[in-house]
Amino acid sequence: MIIQRFLSGSSNMLLSQNSATAYSMRNCLVLFDALQCALLSYGGRVKDEHVTFLINAGLLTRQLIDPNLYWFSIPNIGSILKGLSQGRKELLSFLNRRKYKEMLLAPLEKKRLRLSPLDMRFHLRDLIGSGHLRTVQTPTGLLVRVSKD
Repeated sequence: MIIQRFLSGSSNMLLSQNSATAYSMRNCLVLFDALQCALLSYGGRVKDEHVTFLINAGLLTRQLIDPNLYWFSIPNIGSILKGLSQGRKELLSFLNRRKYKEMLLAPLEKKRLRLSPLDMRFHLRDLIGSGHLRTVQTPTGLLVRVSKD
């Protein structure tokens, strides 16, 4: 079975380690991409053994309303989501405490976040993409500014 071979491989950090730090978003996306390709290769003919395997791996959970409906799940994603929200809050708080609520991108990327295991660059891209931060090109480099909206 394609899914079983992928999940039992040594490159899979999701099932080979139990610590919360082992669950990276990249591995989850790769896993779901491979899972989707594997299920599509069966042409929609998913067997009970496939569903059982995914439930045992923690990637699928049954809905309580209807036992024929399932939710995709990512085991221990809570620690990543907690780090994401705490990192956002910490970065926005840091910029809001500055006089003009802005800072050059290069020195800001070198700062370390205390409450998040994720990289500062990840949080910067996240907040710029969500519209909480804006970038402005200046002669000294790219400036990151808190949005007023």
